[in-house]
Amino acid sequence: MQIRIVATGSTPQERREGRWGLSLLLGESVLLDTFGMADLFWDNLCKVRGDVSRIRHVVLSHEHWDHIEGLEKLAEKNSTVTVYICPHTEASVKAWIRGFGMPVVEVDDWLEIEKGVFISGEIAGTWSGNPLWEQIVVIQEQPWLSVLTGCAHPGLFPILQRVQNRFADPITLLMGGFHLMNSTEEGIAAAVTALRMFGVQRIAPTHCTGEPAVSILRETFGNRFVPVEEGGLINSREKIQE
Repeated sequence: MQIRIVATGSTPQERREGRWGLSLLLGESVLLDTFGMADLFWDNLCKVRGDVSRIRHVVLSHEHWDHIEGLEKLAEKNSTVTVYICPHTEASVKAWIRGFGMPVVEVDDWLEIEKGVFISGEIAGTWSGNPLWEQIVVIQEQPWLSVLTGCAHPGLFPILQRVQNRFADPITLLMGGFHLMNSTEEGIAAAVTALRMFGVQRIAPTHCTGEPAVSILRETFGNRFVPVEEGGLINSREKIQE
């Protein structure tokens, strides 16, 4: 499956400017997150997916502003899109989402929304010392398995463990925000250990991963490290060049 990077904010300067968050288009009809700048999200989405009427699903990984702001723009043009959220999403955010009149599904366990495209259901994590739930998307194209994260607040180990408990296929691609931006060297090392433990073959970190972690991951994975650039395209089934 082709994964298009609609928008990503990953540098300290972008964060200061509010140009922050993530949005990925999976194939032609599934969006993971809608970025933190609505106008930029919409402009970029129209560039990579001219016919937005073909988008049928929007998976919101979690409730933070930098992953949901563009939803309003999409609702103006395509209010039939189904939006998938975590059941523990904060009540005011739920009300905001439901206010667009789009069908809303609260996902508490694995759900296949299109052939081979699964949502994990919410996974418990924390942010600033408070509980925060997040869901991920898994693309199954046997024997390929791609895992896509918004921010990975629950941590890479719990996320990958949940995937392994559900699927027998190897994880051929892990892509998205890895939430290592403020991690210590020990924390980054622990994340690398988790990636190795679960046999992750290719990685494509962006957004909240943080440059120190990205540098370590690039060095660790070598030609199995996939750069992520806004407007770029990644093939989930691309073979690793030996």
